[in-house]
Amino acid sequence: MRKNVIIIDDVKEQAEGLDKGLSKLMPHYSFDNYHSEEGILDAIENRFFSLAIIDIRMDEFSFDGIDLAKKIFEVNPFSHVIIISAFKDEYFLRLKDLFLTGKVVDIQDKEDFETWLPKLKNTIENYYENIEKDPSEINNALLQFYSEAKNETDTYRKGEKFEHFMSLMFQSIGFNQVLKRVKDKSLNEVDLIIRNDIEDSFIGKFGKYILVECKNMPVTKVNKNDFIVFQNKLKNTNGLAELGIIATTGFITKNTYIEAVRESGESRKILFLSNPEIEKLIKAENKLSTFKNLIDNQVKDN
Repeated sequence: MRKNVIIIDDVKEQAEGLDKGLSKLMPHYSFDNYHSEEGILDAIENRFFSLAIIDIRMDEFSFDGIDLAKKIFEVNPFSHVIIISAFKDEYFLRLKDLFLTGKVVDIQDKEDFETWLPKLKNTIENYYENIEKDPSEINNALLQFYSEAKNETDTYRKGEKFEHFMSLMFQSIGFNQVLKRVKDKSLNEVDLIIRNDIEDSFIGKFGKYILVECKNMPVTKVNKNDFIVFQNKLKNTNGLAELGIIATTGFITKNTYIEAVRESGESRKILFLSNPEIEKLIKAENKLSTFKNLIDNQVKDN
């Protein structure tokens, strides 16, 4: 798992100072800081992180750190939090409920950076050491989200949940930012756009972005027309995206694979992820390696 940590504080100087100090102490970790309401909420929804350092008290915000921790646990099954505050007694009862989730790594008082940064460093390193010893928590969370998406009965929520699951899946592979339901200038909607910033020479060849079409249709098959419509979206990216992915809880028709073979001379590639491929990714210990193998296999087949 990539060691991405976000820092949330309502005071800009505090957030940036903590980011700078930890980045210097821990150069092999990735830290990002957020200190505005809009930036914080966007990060929780769209950025990949497995640990959040959250200030509990946020003056003049519409939420506090406990509200944010609950939101994080709701949308990001991989993440845990470190709570920081000088007002623990004031929030005692709500903190007690938060600890019952099992996702609070520690609660620490704010101190001067010279004293505090080594303590935070030790807490963060211990957290990631424990995660690396037992990656099953991530796979179980993904499997639960996938089951919930497939079993959802409300049509709108069904699509939304599957898109969220696929976003989490790509984040677990190692992609840092996934945007949902993006419209281009021609008003073509793309379910997910992945920023291809992963540090891998093979994946890096597919352009700056990867487009994903999500179809939560367990009893319906993706057909040739679905492929053609999505392929046109991929063509209209001005070369910024050369890999597209059609992900479905259902199956792919034979004529769709035939169409993919017919278009195989194109520089752009469309990868199919149906039930068997998705389950392989969920269960994989090395999800990036499995993802690359799936691309290899379909390049040979198509």
